[in-house]
Amino acid sequence: MDLALDPAALLQCCAGEPHAFALDGSAAASWGGNTAFLGFSPRAVLRINAVDGRVPAGDLDPLVALERFVDTYHREAPATPCGFVVAALSYDLRSGIERLRPGRPLRPGQPLLHAAVYDWLLAYDYAGGAWELRQRPGADVDLDAIAVAVRQRAARLPERRSTSWSMGLRAEFDRAEHQEAVGRALAYIGAGDIYQVNVAQRFSAQGHTEAASLFAALQRGHPVPFGAYVDAGDFALVANSPECFLRRDGQLLTTYPIKGTRARATGAAADRQQQRELVADAKERAEHVMIVDLERNDIGRVCRTGSVTVRDLMRVESFPSLHHLVSEVAGVLRPDVGLAALLRATFPGGSISGAPKIRAMEIIDEIESCERSFYSGAIGLIGRDWARLNVAIRTAIVTPERLVYHAGGGIVADSDPRREYDEVLLKTLPLAQALAESAA
Repeated sequence: MDLALDPAALLQCCAGEPHAFALDGSAAASWGGNTAFLGFSPRAVLRINAVDGRVPAGDLDPLVALERFVDTYHREAPATPCGFVVAALSYDLRSGIERLRPGRPLRPGQPLLHAAVYDWLLAYDYAGGAWELRQRPGADVDLDAIAVAVRQRAARLPERRSTSWSMGLRAEFDRAEHQEAVGRALAYIGAGDIYQVNVAQRFSAQGHTEAASLFAALQRGHPVPFGAYVDAGDFALVANSPECFLRRDGQLLTTYPIKGTRARATGAAADRQQQRELVADAKERAEHVMIVDLERNDIGRVCRTGSVTVRDLMRVESFPSLHHLVSEVAGVLRPDVGLAALLRATFPGGSISGAPKIRAMEIIDEIESCERSFYSGAIGLIGRDWARLNVAIRTAIVTPERLVYHAGGGIVADSDPRREYDEVLLKTLPLAQALAESAA
């Protein structure tokens, strides 16, 4: 399909359509396979909110409902491996997955799961620079008419609405307060409760912005492999995530945990030195190995005995503003494991919770000032025996009046509270720059 627009630009032309989405990595590594996805006007939408301050159970269990939703609309696999259900899972689903000590109740009506199934979607091949229009198996759609409609939208200029902010991005905790939160985490580590915990804080901005323009600004200024935009109706998610939570191809299951961070340096020699220091840092290595071990255990709960392997340990991956340590953990999924069971065993990701995971999540609930919502949950595309889900870090939740964003880092015994606060600020920098660009 001939379209002279990249995914972020095409999204801006289509963002006014119902439940528009884009999964775009702006590079050959986009969503694990050189491909970006875009669509709008879904066949059906699934939304599950908190009930009485809790995650619904029984027939309303969000993971069971998501599996049923996917099965209803994905009875057969497409000829080209792909999915047609876009899903966003809140981190706060954790309390319906694990038996945790009582923590703060969820907000009345708090969104926990958004999913939408599309009869068609557009796939952009970064290697060839071409768009392909794909049809969901079993869907009755006129692809020629859809192609005409998409071309019409691509030909029009994006609607430009005013963007305003009463003030810039504001942190919930100042430096002293964040360092005190890290200190509390260190006390739990010293007492032997946990080995590691991810401590985050919330940032917010009052005003209004075009979420699609913000996404495009992030993609231009800070491209990462697992960027996502999801219009959920009353809010939008804008993710600038570098991390893959789950990749499924048939029975092969892979996760790519990220732990360990260094800022990029100016100049090639200085930047290479930053990479070397990251690889050699005992604290960063310990933090990373703990999470790799946790991920091996998590996917081992649903994979064939003996099939779980660490294919690549602690390689350095570089992004526009920072370097990360990344590993690849893979296993062969047992044939009796459905989507709900898979997510129940692995969600939320270990890199944004801690080890041991259950106790770490209880401590997170105690230390952090508010619910995480979709931050550190997962966003992605799901099909029959196929999935691509990111870890929803570097993710903004945008409503007409407000934007919220979390940033954090993993705490281990030798963490320096001062460095941890600096790392949080480093992780907010791309969003702050994109906000300024989208408002210009």
